[in-house]
Amino acid sequence: MLVTAGLAGVNLVAANRFNQATASLTANIKAAQDEKTDADTLHAQQQQTDAQFAEAGRMRAVLLPEIRDAIDANASISAELTKITLERVQEQQGGTSAQSQSSKQNSSSSSNAKKQGSLTEEQRKKVEELMKANQQSADGDSTTTNKTEQKTQNKGTGVTKPW
Repeated sequence: MLVTAGLAGVNLVAANRFNQATASLTANIKAAQDEKTDADTLHAQQQQTDAQFAEAGRMRAVLLPEIRDAIDANASISAELTKITLERVQEQQGGTSAQSQSSKQNSSSSSNAKKQGSLTEEQRKKVEELMKANQQSADGDSTTTNKTEQKTQNKGTGVTKPW
């Protein structure tokens, strides 16, 4: 009985960390769509979100399959967003030196400056796909978490409930 309670506790902690990481991921996806968002800050926040998913899945050997699958799904979405934010940071850093060279040559420095703050069309599509996938995952995860909490409560009391 003590082992079951311990396993239930580990699953509840993982589900809680997963929910926090998912909320952070959702906020980062929304921030990635805003052209005014600082790319360095967003990338740092996204790395923290990746770490939260890693922490949530640390005890994966004892996690329920529903929780483990949900963590894996959102962790892969988070990893994709991290790649996008890294590309954005690199473009801005590369764009800064390219901008100084282009201003010396008196070419299209104004168009480079406009491009620096926003996502490319390809990145924008990826972010939109990530948002859709995250929304679908979040819809399924809320029911998974509720089922997990019900199972845990049922195991803890030793009473089987009909629903």
